[in-house]
Amino acid sequence: MSHDTLNGIVVLVALGAAAQWLAWRLRVPSILMLLTVGFIAGPVTGLFRPEAILGDLTFPFVSLAAAVVLFEGGLTASLDEFRSVAASVRRLILIGIPVTWCVLSVTAHLALGLSPEVSLLLGAILVVTGPTVIGPLLRHAKPEARVSSVLKLEGIINDPIGAILAVLVFQGIRAEEVERAFSVVSLGILKAAIISVAIGLIGALIFVKLRERSLLPDFLQNAIALPFVLVVYALANEAQAESGLLAVTVMGIAMASQDRVSMERSIEFTEHARVLLISALFILLTARMKLSDVTDLNIGALIFVGATILVARPLSVFLATVRSGLTWQERTFVAAVAPRGVVAAAVSSLFALELVRLGYPDAAILLPLTFVVIASTVLVYGLMATPLVKWLGLRQEAPQGVLILGSDALALAIAQAIRHRGFYVVIVDDNRAGVHAARAAGLEAHRGEIMSKRLRRRLNLAEVGHFLALTDSRDLNTLAASHFREVVGESNVHQLQPSTEGGHPRPDYAEELQGVSFGAGVTRDKLLALIKSGAAVTSVPMEEGLDVERLKERFGMDAVPLFVVDDEHRLVFFEEDARLPSSGSLVLLAP
Repeated sequence: MSHDTLNGIVVLVALGAAAQWLAWRLRVPSILMLLTVGFIAGPVTGLFRPEAILGDLTFPFVSLAAAVVLFEGGLTASLDEFRSVAASVRRLILIGIPVTWCVLSVTAHLALGLSPEVSLLLGAILVVTGPTVIGPLLRHAKPEARVSSVLKLEGIINDPIGAILAVLVFQGIRAEEVERAFSVVSLGILKAAIISVAIGLIGALIFVKLRERSLLPDFLQNAIALPFVLVVYALANEAQAESGLLAVTVMGIAMASQDRVSMERSIEFTEHARVLLISALFILLTARMKLSDVTDLNIGALIFVGATILVARPLSVFLATVRSGLTWQERTFVAAVAPRGVVAAAVSSLFALELVRLGYPDAAILLPLTFVVIASTVLVYGLMATPLVKWLGLRQEAPQGVLILGSDALALAIAQAIRHRGFYVVIVDDNRAGVHAARAAGLEAHRGEIMSKRLRRRLNLAEVGHFLALTDSRDLNTLAASHFREVVGESNVHQLQPSTEGGHPRPDYAEELQGVSFGAGVTRDKLLALIKSGAAVTSVPMEEGLDVERLKERFGMDAVPLFVVDDEHRLVFFEEDARLPSSGSLVLLAP
């Protein structure tokens, strides 16, 4: 390796890290900062010239980086999430993606004069809406729960589907069968899909079995995870050209969907690797562009960007959400939020390089045009999201949803009582049987460790305003409560009194670490015993003079008040020694 090549690689990694840090300090999307730094280092100043440094390694690096990105993207969407998708989200996928693909493909052909093949591929690449960009945008704008959930789930599912669609279109272009690529029915594409799915599933099965049978020790899990993904990618490409991206996406989804072994360590490692690779990838690809690639973009590029924001997204959303149950305000906000992210950039860069080699010179526009679309959508949607959500009256200032830690009979009874009264509720537990029971009861439930960063990212915390710790582990309850005090506020975190085998409360942790005592100070064992003895959750209208003594006279000495739904449809959980309100509806557990 020459001295210049070594220095060039160091500069590439350093620029990526510096751009990520600057984005954090300036509180701007990292994508915009990476594009800016890469553009300044390459086309503007000429200080960093990737092809002179990496040479023939440029294309393999882009390919492998894209594989890691799509694998990590697959890990963010499990089969459980697919099953729990609302009707409006399913329509956005089944109707919205084809409509967006058609509009963007036609616009690219007419406004930019691209060939039908390249137009179809560009449209397929840009159907994705990046969840890594949508998440921070939603946390800042704070829309109401339902619209936030729709956008989050759409982004998670769109990433792998959009990548698969782009791969299939690319397969059709390579086979020089555009019509079949469009309908996705050609034998060549079907063969690629079958091989990719098979290799991806086999790869996931082998990795899980190695972990399940302790053939892969913990200290080697992270060291082997990434090379394993790259091996699957290479094997799929050998079996069928350009099938690797689809294979690693399927592999990621399969590994995220299984619950036999924990993938947390591998997931954290691939997340870190993804950040490093994407940083280097953006710098590398932006720097290798010429200044003329951007300055030569004509009015057609502006028309295409305008059509992406003003035509494709609104049309696809309004067609997909007809009779979906969403209000016009919610449909309008969904139509106004569709930023593109890292997957679009990685896939476009990979295919642009390859298509130019295959004899499609107009494919050179894929890279600069995709970057312009990314920058434009992040800026436009980022600037307009918060004012629009306020104007539409969708801003959620005080969410009332409930996150419950635990999945035993007590947790399910309380969760069903909360949901029955019209509030969002989600259960988290690492007990497989309990989570399955919650899902069988129609509740949203996630299996995993509550302190897992990846699990918390999958939760719709924008809709959560209360946290209940109901497990039999005092340590876990306290640890989770201390964390969620900062998320939902100290007064909105509750946990049950722990119990010894004799039924007497154990000594508590420091008060500043715990949640507020829940269930009128009654121990968990007593509440669980009431549930097992046939006690039911019921409600009673509040009235003047109703106190705990009168409540127990009416429903029995073992009756336990749980929470109140006040006149403004807000949840107020009953605390020890708390006074009953004079209005609203009281929900209690009574024999």
